[in-house]
Amino acid sequence: MGSNLNVTKRRIPKQNRSIQNRDKILDAGLKLFSEKGYYDTTTNEIAKVAGVSIGSLYSYFKDKDAIFLSILDNYHKRFLSFFHEKDEDLSYELYARDIKQWLKNLMVKLLDIHESVKTLNREMNIMYHSKPQVARIMDTQTERIRTMTMSFIARSESSVYDIEATSAVIVDFISTVIDRILYKENDNLDKDNIIEAAVDILANYLS
Repeated sequence: MGSNLNVTKRRIPKQNRSIQNRDKILDAGLKLFSEKGYYDTTTNEIAKVAGVSIGSLYSYFKDKDAIFLSILDNYHKRFLSFFHEKDEDLSYELYARDIKQWLKNLMVKLLDIHESVKTLNREMNIMYHSKPQVARIMDTQTERIRTMTMSFIARSESSVYDIEATSAVIVDFISTVIDRILYKENDNLDKDNIIEAAVDILANYLS
């Protein structure tokens, strides 16, 4: 599945000023969606923070939803760039040689990409069941990690009973650990210690 969303196109910026205005609108949208949430943010507020007129905003984006989906599309492209096929930090060679380091690399990469849009990611979780485009992006990301994990387990000498089920549980487990690190703000546990504990649990199971 490609990373492009079905976003209604408005004016396509070609001049530097137009590109800058569009970027300012997206930056303002990201800031407000993260601070206030999608439903409590208006296009008037986005235009004000971006420093553009509301008419200018609507020349680039049909509505608030189009702004949000453009932001989400940019986030998804960045996610995919973190997990390209030639990434040595997540290669099968490393998985076979040092599964603990591979698992740690995977968790750190996922934590980095989610932490960079921490509050937006929380909003995406809220919108998962109400906006199919959000669900599709999140499911595509989960499936990409699950498929990679499943293929590595299949090529290894692991004796797990059901490879497909195991890979799904591993990805769900990692997602839960990342959510704990990101959103349990009153948790006194050290982030690195949580990651190490999770890596030990998964590595022992897969060995």
